[in-house]
Amino acid sequence: MIYYIFYEWLYKTLQTQAEGAYIVKALNVFQYVTFRTAYASITALMISLVFGGHVINALRNLKVGQEIREEGPQAHMAKRGTPTMGGVLIIGSVLISTLLWARLSSLYVWIVMIATTLFAAIGFADDYTKVVQRRSLGLTGKQKLIAQFAIAILVWLALYLFTNYSWNLNIPFFKATADPDPRTSISYIGSILYLPFVILVLLGTSNTVNLTDGLDGLAISTTFIAVSALTAFTYISGDARFAGYLGLVHRPEVAELTVFCGAMTGASLGFLWY
Repeated sequence: MIYYIFYEWLYKTLQTQAEGAYIVKALNVFQYVTFRTAYASITALMISLVFGGHVINALRNLKVGQEIREEGPQAHMAKRGTPTMGGVLIIGSVLISTLLWARLSSLYVWIVMIATTLFAAIGFADDYTKVVQRRSLGLTGKQKLIAQFAIAILVWLALYLFTNYSWNLNIPFFKATADPDPRTSISYIGSILYLPFVILVLLGTSNTVNLTDGLDGLAISTTFIAVSALTAFTYISGDARFAGYLGLVHRPEVAELTVFCGAMTGASLGFLWY
């Protein structure tokens, strides 16, 4: 939203009327992914810090507390009743910040935001089951996996139907992957064979972090580390110079996902404060 207001509308309007003016040059920074990523991170951080306490108090008042497994370590029992559903704060901060700072004409941004919201819905349903039924186990593993499989298939369908995705895998030590669409390259596997890869990545990355014990903010710490790495990868892949030098697939539109990742890092830091 801010991108369209300050760059697409204000900058381009003033450029025709006051070319060379300082304010026009200053507004030009809104087109840069690095600038918007930094401010998306700051925005999400501030939202988390400002509203975090209010959200936690509201959850306490609603008696939305964590149930602890009886077979777990005794030290964990002291955490019984700790407010859960904190993901509402993280997802809210990320979505608001991304909507403000990202270029919303990018389909990749919408795909990632929708997929993230759907995965968050699984977490919400899991926490809701724990709170209402007072069951520490929440949703069964089978229920979670079925929902995650469905979301992964939806992501694949969105890539297949609405984008010009090249269906290339970045295979280490093969520099041919730097070509955006090498149909004869070893890296090209096609859209159908790409489906199990999408499922593997989405289920693997989400559960790797999710299975980490969230006691004392450990899960959000691993989330911050993972998203920080993804921030670097999306920026490098979106930049032709860096992608070519490092032998990665260059996808210009992927650079916009750096803004989303920046928002996630900021929200993670803000959540970790509490």
